[in-house]
This record gives sequence, structure tokens and C-alpha cells, in this order.
Amino acid sequence: MVEQISETIAGEKDVVNTLRSLVDSRVTCKMEFPRNDQSWITLLLEVRNVRNTYHLLVDSVAGFEAVLSGSPDKEVAIEFKDQVGVPCRFNTKIIACNPKAIMASLPEAIYRIQRRKYFRIEALLGTEISFLDGTSTERRKTGVKNYSGGGVAFYLENDRRMPNVGDSLTDLHLCIPEGGKQIRFCIPKAAVRRVEPESSLTGKALCAVEFTEIPGETRNHITSHVFRQQRVIMHRFGNGLRK
Repeated sequence: MVEQISETIAGEKDVVNTLRSLVDSRVTCKMEFPRNDQSWITLLLEVRNVRNTYHLLVDSVAGFEAVLSGSPDKEVAIEFKDQVGVPCRFNTKIIACNPKAIMASLPEAIYRIQRRKYFRIEALLGTEISFLDGTSTERRKTGVKNYSGGGVAFYLENDRRMPNVGDSLTDLHLCIPEGGKQIRFCIPKAAVRRVEPESSLTGKALCAVEFTEIPGETRNHITSHVFRQQRVIMHRFGNGLRK
């Protein structure tokens, strides 16, 4: 089974902001009781501040009260996908419910679950990679399509020699714009895993490589950067909906 990587969204402010963006975007959620197979598709309606305590209002669903009465801990799990498509989950306790809405406590944390080993993010304009191809001493430099802690996909001009699947690239330098500056990640070695022909949209071929030799600290820095970029996308999306 592929390893799962989780990011935790914790702290009252971040949890409230994340849930409010879901309310604004009308994202559908799956709500279930962890200890049985009862589940429903529903919506988050509101994050409400009641006497300086936040509560979550969830759209009422048929049959919920009957199942709730048989649950001693009143705890439910809610799952959804965030604005960049990452599955998320949190647990909360039910405070009250009526035919119009279900009131739950604010969760302590929301967990973002990466169902692949390394989540890829689309590269910002200006993201570049350079590398040595095979035994050549000529450094090649090109634009990047997407990247993760496990590899990168980049564009190649068709008038240059195309690498083959299985070829090794060495001394890779991945340069990414962040916060008004360029950050550089150095990867000793990568293997070509996929080569796609020229696209009518870009006029270039696409090469995807896996990092086969990379310091653990460098991989962790790339993964942390990816999570930071995802959070920026989420906040921009949420702010745009509230304007």
C-alpha cells in the first residue's frame, strides 16, 4: 500500500478559516458514525460563534437523529475534498440537532490525507530545472510543469535529444519562486519514468522523473514547500469567495 502523508490544520483560527471556506464554496461532505456503517452526504452551513465559543452547523439529513440516539459518545467523522482536491477528515461531537440543522463542536484539528506518497503541485511561472543528461557535460535548463518531494515533470524542446525511460539525470537544480525570491533544491540523481510527445498546447515534449538519490532533508524541505503552496491556494480561494 502506498504510504499516506498527513498535514494537520490545527489552532482555532486556521480551523475556523478552513471550515468557513468550505461553507462559502458549498463543498459536499460525507458524515458518518465511526463505529457503524451509517453515512450521509451533507453540507456545512455555518461556523457560528456562540458566547465566544465556535460551533459548526451541518445541514440536517434524514435518519440522523435515530442513529445519534444509539451513539453514546455522539461523535461523527466528516470527510471532504479541499480546493486543491486533497481528501480531508475531522471528528466532532454533536451538541444538538433539529429538522433544519445539526450543531457540532468545533474540531480540534483537520487532517489532510495524501493518498499518494508525494502530492504534486502545479508549478508557478518562473519555476525551472537544470540538470546533466547522461555523460554530457552540458547543463540543460527548462521550465517545470509540476513537482513534488518525489519527482518533477518538465518540458523539453523537440529539437534536442529526448531522454529514454530509465535514463539517469544527475546534479538536478530545481528553482522555485516563493515569497518574492527563488529557492533552490539540489538533487544528486533522478531516473526518467515517463516521456510524452509534443503537446499542441505547449509545442514541447514532457518528461517526468523520479528522484532516486536525494538527501532526506532536501526531500522534507520540498514537501514542506508544497504544503505551504497548497495553503496559499486554499486561502486565496476562500478570500475570493468572500469578496
